[in-house]
Amino acid sequence: MSEQINSNRRGFLTRLSKPVEAAASYEEKSQRLHARPPRAVDEVLFERLCDGCGLCEQVCPNSVIEIQEGRALLNLDYNSCSMCNKCSEACPTGALHPTVAPYIDLKPNFADSCNNYMQMDCHACQTACSAGAIKIEAGELPNVALDKCNGCGECRSACYIGSVTLSLTH
Repeated sequence: MSEQINSNRRGFLTRLSKPVEAAASYEEKSQRLHARPPRAVDEVLFERLCDGCGLCEQVCPNSVIEIQEGRALLNLDYNSCSMCNKCSEACPTGALHPTVAPYIDLKPNFADSCNNYMQMDCHACQTACSAGAIKIEAGELPNVALDKCNGCGECRSACYIGSVTLSLTH
């Protein structure tokens, strides 16, 4: 009789582990509606966990986190994110979690008014990029290595003529 119990237990545990394996291999993330602070969990979970308490906004040294519609969002219009992790350390709900890789779903776009594109030697965005994601060739718009870009907005802040805009990646 104990043999039968063991095989049933083994079968139960085997069946139980299969959905977990399937879920672990599922890596697609929900599409973000707004730029979120670094270390934000998946958007669907973020919307459930973030209660708009404002602690992340209070501790942000760069003042780039705002609470709108009861949720934390990132506004890089006037400054960049230093990726200091103070927001995730302050978050009591886990919406910003220290185990999530620090990443912001924003990517730079370069306008034709870029000095480098206009045949003037300018490397301000490339120099400011701490991730080393921007490469510049003479007379061309800057190229962004999307696998290196963390979306911090340093390039936007460094561009003194406003040729860099940030948009959500989709």
